[in-house]
Amino acid sequence: MKRLSHLAIVLSLTMCVGAWRTLPPNHEFAFFPLPTLGGAYSLGYGINEWGDVSGSAWVAGGTYHATMWIDGKAVDLGTLGGTVSQAFDINSAREVVGRSASPNWSSWRAFLWRDGQMEDIGTLGGDRAEAFDINEHSEIVGWSQIAPGQSLPRHAFRWVAGQMIDLEGLDPRYSSQASGMNNNGWVVGESVETDRHAVVWENGRVIDLGTLRSNGSGDSLASGINDLGDIVGSSQIDEDPERYDAFLWRDGQMYDLGKPPGTSHSHAYAINNAGQVVGYSPTGGFRFIGIYWDRFIGMTLLDDLLPPRTGWRTEWGWDINESGQISGTAYPLPDEGTFFAFLMSPVYPTMEMAAPVPGTAGVANTITVTDVTPGKKVYFLYSLHGGGTRIPGCDLQQNALQLDSPTVIGTAIADQNGVATITRTVPPVARNQTILFQALVQNECAISQLVVHQFE
Repeated sequence: MKRLSHLAIVLSLTMCVGAWRTLPPNHEFAFFPLPTLGGAYSLGYGINEWGDVSGSAWVAGGTYHATMWIDGKAVDLGTLGGTVSQAFDINSAREVVGRSASPNWSSWRAFLWRDGQMEDIGTLGGDRAEAFDINEHSEIVGWSQIAPGQSLPRHAFRWVAGQMIDLEGLDPRYSSQASGMNNNGWVVGESVETDRHAVVWENGRVIDLGTLRSNGSGDSLASGINDLGDIVGSSQIDEDPERYDAFLWRDGQMYDLGKPPGTSHSHAYAINNAGQVVGYSPTGGFRFIGIYWDRFIGMTLLDDLLPPRTGWRTEWGWDINESGQISGTAYPLPDEGTFFAFLMSPVYPTMEMAAPVPGTAGVANTITVTDVTPGKKVYFLYSLHGGGTRIPGCDLQQNALQLDSPTVIGTAIADQNGVATITRTVPPVARNQTILFQALVQNECAISQLVVHQFE
């Protein structure tokens, strides 16, 4: 397939997806690492429309269990009798799918967790199956072995109302896998013949999406699809088998989304109906970094969307919901030996905060906030670190603070012009320190932008 220039891609996608959203999306986020089940690590995968996250978390004994995080609290989903399980996706009914190992580790089995119970959803005739995605109609996709004791071929499946349906690939003699599905029943994944190609199963047929190579050769795989039929994944772009670029496939055309500066290739995992894409790029040494793409800012690192001085590095972005909330895995700096599931949630500043004046430690400083509703109480907050803090009484999808463990400096009532001001003496110890400030009107769930200031 012919590759387009970057300018042509931007113009084409702008024309194709202009109806997705009339205003540029918000690119400010609060960041929330998610807890374990008592062990050392956790991994984040799917996210539903409520902002609940699915994944796996380590328990005190050193094994890991499928996990669901609701309002930041970890829920152990258990296993099918073995010691480990992983949850890959969750829908808005809080139905979770994934895989659970048998007691002797001889095989993985696909599961559906609902109403507090984990159930084995069966196979296509073999010993092993894994479930990767569930839509809002409780339909599940994944892959399964098709004969006992036979590892290959394995086939993609779609599970509907208790029945597992074989989604044969481009050639049923070879393996296929389903990785994602939309609410219209379209399924995406990969099918193997000579090469591995991204495919979509739609209305009883399987369609080869091709690759980003000019002659259509090489490997590609599809990972996510939205309700508009837009598909994302990754494809080889030259003869180097290790070089892949994230792609967006729409109306029969595969577009190269590129890669962030400083990375060799990229993989896209998920896309929402606004056309926002998340995934990862390898950075060498078996390390990865989360990526984000939309038609307004192009390809960037998830790390560039985090609040300043957060102290975390993203490993991958796995899923994104219609509110723009992102789930994935990150690790705290400088310790790259641990990793945790995370939730990134967009924030919506409506007030404007000015930097402290005169901006000098050891003297009185004034901070002013404008665009406040007259008569409202404004909380002036600070922290040494960026991150995320929930606002009491406010839904996370409404707003959140971008400060980690903020401290209240003081409060002020906005005057008739919507201006609130406080003056406080900054201690001398703050000299040469970088401090983050933000303002909050709690009963409106309203925040200012984040102000980062180094005191003289």
